[in-house]
Amino acid sequence: MRVLIAGGAGQLARAIRETWIDHELIVPAEASFDLGNPESVRSAILEARPQVVLNAAAFTQVDRCESEVERAMRINGEAVRWMAEAADETGALLVQISTDYVFDGTATRPYRETDPTNPQSVYGRSKLLGEHSAALAREHLIVRTAWLYDAWGKNFYLTMRNAAAQGRQLKVVDDQRGTPTTCRALARQLQVAAQEGWRGLVHGTCGGETSWHGFATEIFRQTGIQADLSPCPTADYPTPATRPTYSVLDGAHRCELGTDLMPDWREALGEVIGIG
Repeated sequence: MRVLIAGGAGQLARAIRETWIDHELIVPAEASFDLGNPESVRSAILEARPQVVLNAAAFTQVDRCESEVERAMRINGEAVRWMAEAADETGALLVQISTDYVFDGTATRPYRETDPTNPQSVYGRSKLLGEHSAALAREHLIVRTAWLYDAWGKNFYLTMRNAAAQGRQLKVVDDQRGTPTTCRALARQLQVAAQEGWRGLVHGTCGGETSWHGFATEIFRQTGIQADLSPCPTADYPTPATRPTYSVLDGAHRCELGTDLMPDWREALGEVIGIG
């Protein structure tokens, strides 16, 4: 397949480049795929004429979104509509990466694709707009994921390891629950989804659930790093944007669509630590 990847500098795009080795990958530079410019987006897709447009680009600085609302809505929402329109012109499948932040976090069991959305932050609202925009494409696949990380980029996993290496005292939130998900696991699942012809909306996270403190504890357990780690409530670290208290995503629908490759989050962490 001929695949255009938006957001080529991000941590997920790197995993896709390293995973989708049997496909022709086109990764336009940011200057030639300007998410603030509809003509830039359209011309890049029409010139490449891909079979798949995979949008891994987003304004992901959650707290900054609260003060840069217009930018968030444009990049995470409106730009996806431009991709959808261009994908229709070329007959491409649009794969849109979305987030657990479209939910309000008040659930007591894993969120299903059919559950009502209710984002509590600008970031969440902008990504929900992106979902609606992606759904305008005749051929679309919207994949919600959460707590993404890997051995590269900027993420919680590397922050914890680096902080522990510096001997810092770590207090980590223990009252938010979700599922840590590696970029490489998601990249493999996305490849299978595209090859098997998945369409619609699906949740794409690893299995199981934990808190941020639980995630940090497992990082240090598996790496053997001695860390000064203690739990704390969200209230100890107020932020401009509201985070979902509970954002575990149900993965059962993946099995209905095709091959489910997502491992338990602990197993996925072990792969990152083992491979690096």
